[in-house]
Amino acid sequence: MLEINKSRLCHPENYTRGRREPITYLVIHYVGALGSAEENAQYYGSRGGIGASAHYFVDHSPGASVWQSVPEGHTAWHCGRSDGRYKHPKCRNANSIGIEMCCHKDKSGAWYFDPETVDRTVELALDIMERYHIPIQNVLRHYDVTGKVCPAPFVEDARAWLRFKQRLEAGPMTEETVKAIVDEETAKRAATERKAPASAWAAESWAKAKEKGVFDGTAPQAPLTREQAACVLDRLGLLN
Repeated sequence: MLEINKSRLCHPENYTRGRREPITYLVIHYVGALGSAEENAQYYGSRGGIGASAHYFVDHSPGASVWQSVPEGHTAWHCGRSDGRYKHPKCRNANSIGIEMCCHKDKSGAWYFDPETVDRTVELALDIMERYHIPIQNVLRHYDVTGKVCPAPFVEDARAWLRFKQRLEAGPMTEETVKAIVDEETAKRAATERKAPASAWAAESWAKAKEKGVFDGTAPQAPLTREQAACVLDRLGLLN
């Protein structure tokens, strides 16, 4: 059963009490900062006048805990536009629930989600969809509602968003399927690291190591395994 922490509820000045319309949409966001779910819930709960809010925050790994900020029976301010220029014809704050996903930045400055954060968001989304009978076509990105690049990892990589939606269509995942998805994402990130060039501060040393045959010149930013470390020590003659 999904556990939800409700000890950091939102300040009442940051949302509208009650709802004018029934819940028919679910909107996915990213925090756009490096704080945890608890820190975000604490921020929105500790001060009024922020002008924004969300129903849930899903944490990073490990654990990827879920923190509720605004109760579902109230209207969070998560996908509105003050100018009224919406991309979506019907989805609004009044008829939707908003989920904020915590995220990280990689070395290139791109945002990404931990696999466990995605897993927990899928679990939370499926629970909400079942309780309010929300169809898959009514699960949207913030981008789909207002045009804002949010959640960035699902806007900049449309295939990641498609995979997320496919998991919602498939229903609850088996442990084996979840592991396969995590392994796939891990492999993709490792492939990106292998293609990255040596950092400027390490370029000279990297060139020397390549020239001396310590390394083969590939994947300068990839992690070093123990077996690879043993090979390096051997090539340096330290194991003789």
